[in-house]
Amino acid sequence: MYNGENKTALLSQKLISDALLRLLHEKPFAQISVSDLCRAAEVSRQTFYSLFGSKENVIVYALQNNCRYEPEPERKACRSACFRDFCRGYSQYIISKREILELLVKNDMMHCLYDVQYESFLRCDHFINGIEGEDRLYLVDFIAGGMNSIAKNYVLTGCRADGAFLEKLMYRLFGGAYFTE
Repeated sequence: MYNGENKTALLSQKLISDALLRLLHEKPFAQISVSDLCRAAEVSRQTFYSLFGSKENVIVYALQNNCRYEPEPERKACRSACFRDFCRGYSQYIISKREILELLVKNDMMHCLYDVQYESFLRCDHFINGIEGEDRLYLVDFIAGGMNSIAKNYVLTGCRADGAFLEKLMYRLFGGAYFTE
């Protein structure tokens, strides 16, 4: 996937990404051909392949640029009250991104969101700082996977839950409230 700074290439990436999101409202991802996508974005197949290489990379690009959740910088750790703030922010994020989450679930592509969130959390220097090495990898994986599952189930249950419910659910799930001896 192209990661340079050429303004024409960046504009073409955005056009292709926007076109794919529009087409996903009309038909399933599997039924959208590269030709359909190029036609809708008004770019050549050569441009598409040089910028993305695959349709899946277009989804990843769209998520990275429009749908990545990043914890607030003023939060220094993912513990206690700070974690409650994280849960609150993520619940608001889920509700605000309902439309794209529905497209991802409908097309069985929530794994793309997981990948984007995992990388975002892992690279975020103020998220769960002080935890290094394998512990950090496992913790970030656990949080990204759990949050992704909550977002998926929000869609699967008809997007009925409100932010307060989601926040409380996340906090209790990650805090182990549902486990008993």
